[in-house]
Amino acid sequence: MSFWRGRFFCSLMLAAGLCLGSAQAQQTIFNVPSADVTPQGEIFLQHESQFRIWRPGRFLNSTEYSAFGLGHGTELDVTLFNVNAPASDNITLGVGLKKIVPLFPKKFPRQEFKLTVGQLVPVSLQGQGVGNWSYAHLSARAPRLKTRLAVGVSTGTRQIFGRTTVGAIATLEQPVTKRLSLQGDWYSGTHALGFLITGFSYALPYNTVLFGGYQIPNTPRCGRQGFVFEFAKYVK
Repeated sequence: MSFWRGRFFCSLMLAAGLCLGSAQAQQTIFNVPSADVTPQGEIFLQHESQFRIWRPGRFLNSTEYSAFGLGHGTELDVTLFNVNAPASDNITLGVGLKKIVPLFPKKFPRQEFKLTVGQLVPVSLQGQGVGNWSYAHLSARAPRLKTRLAVGVSTGTRQIFGRTTVGAIATLEQPVTKRLSLQGDWYSGTHALGFLITGFSYALPYNTVLFGGYQIPNTPRCGRQGFVFEFAKYVK
């Protein structure tokens, strides 16, 4: 219980710090990387908690994302995975790059066709070795509704996914107002990220964004249902 109180206190402190900082697009929808990239010279920070407070199967999973914009549609990513309760015994630090390539920007500017590719090297800090995570997806936006869809493929190892896996990824984003958007993402397969997550994002002042959602596992082997809660901020 002391761990839970500590994580809750840290989340509150992070929230307070973020709210001291108009928001821009996030670098993940929930778990699937988005078709956005951190602008050159800026820093992106995001805290994510996935949790279930009722029995059976109470849990708290935390991930800390950060990115630095390198320019030319590229960012440097550093992510801390698997700070969990019950303990995962596989806290992992990942370092990698994400690249966005606009497709047909002159012919179809309103459709925002993009190719997103990424590579991350996860290193277990608890003796589980060095692994890999590679992903790519194609995305486009409906000009009138502003709906953005992305579909692609992801492959990774046990340091992030609990086992070696290859599968499909998909995302959906639907702006409702200038601040509120509905969104969701999905990983196929029976690994630790094999969930459909649906929810919303809401832009707060000072380049800060709040996310809320609910996760549904593909099968019981992936994990349990629970809530997803995130804060994100750009630092210029």
